[in-house]
Amino acid sequence: MHYKILYITQRRLIVERRTGALRSLLLEHGAPLFARALALGSARVIADALSLLPISERISVLRHLPAPLRAAMRPLCIGGSQRLHAQAWTHALPCRQHA
Repeated sequence: MHYKILYITQRRLIVERRTGALRSLLLEHGAPLFARALALGSARVIADALSLLPISERISVLRHLPAPLRAAMRPLCIGGSQRLHAQAWTHALPCRQHA
């Protein structure tokens, strides 16, 4: 599947909140192609997609996103834990925790 077509499919699954289908797409195509397709979207679309994935799969996709998009995810506190930030980025920024 071409990554542009994959992106259209990802967007549909994100809008429909079909977590299982989105995970299946990731497993079928692998994190590199999944991230390449996802990178066609805005930071908000990427954050929505990542929020639907379990942490281990989220980290896998984050590692394959281009550096500018990974940096765009930092203010959104994707994952919310310092451990996740340390694994996904070598220069982790602390994430504010709301009580």
